[in-house]
Amino acid sequence: MNYQRLNILAIGFVLILLPAISLGFIGWKILLLLLLAYSITLGWGVFDIGSQFFIPTFWRGKRGEVSFTFDDGPDPEVTPKVLDVLREANVKAAFFVIGRIAEKHPELVRQIVAEGHAVGNHTFNHDYVFSKAAAEKQVTEGQEVIEKIIGKKPNYFRPPFGVMTPEIASAIRKEKCAVIGWDLRSQDGRIRTKEATIRRVKNNLKKSTVLLFHDTNPTTPDALREIIHLCKQNGMKIVSIPEQSGIQPYSN
Repeated sequence: MNYQRLNILAIGFVLILLPAISLGFIGWKILLLLLLAYSITLGWGVFDIGSQFFIPTFWRGKRGEVSFTFDDGPDPEVTPKVLDVLREANVKAAFFVIGRIAEKHPELVRQIVAEGHAVGNHTFNHDYVFSKAAAEKQVTEGQEVIEKIIGKKPNYFRPPFGVMTPEIASAIRKEKCAVIGWDLRSQDGRIRTKEATIRRVKNNLKKSTVLLFHDTNPTTPDALREIIHLCKQNGMKIVSIPEQSGIQPYSN
């Protein structure tokens, strides 16, 4: 099921039900149930990045392989520590940067790329957007900031909070980006202890392939070090997003 098919089905049902309701064959409650089902399905598509409801999304790789991704940076305190851990472990990750923050710390964005990691667009302001104009502005300005800093246009895009709408999907298509999701959210953006982050990942590691972290939480680097060790201990192959998805991170 996707957005286009849902709308076609909804319109078809309405065209069938309205005459039946007007002739008294069925009651208005059927139409209300249809509206409820439509709303629930739409909500699933908006809030579940793995649904691919509005646009194709890479969010799950091959079982037994795992990749690391980081959102909301670059942070001048935490990002360098995350990079240190990744360098020590010889792990390549993907960083989805917020444009307005990347503008303040361009040297960190360049360091991420110089150390072999991928940089993707996480919009310019990391806001909820529900209009076409606002979506295009957020996506395009995020692209422009990254390209100005590293001299390459990013192919990877990750929507803030994992929320996808028709407007954001349209803006992504316009920029010809690939959407990168995840199948395990570490919750380190909300959980503020190293132990809780490690426990959440450990409990879900065997069935997970794309891990989401935030290089803005001071506890993340220490948690990351132990999680990488945990992956290796469990025989999991750590790969990069380009290796896992087959999608190149830049268009030039």
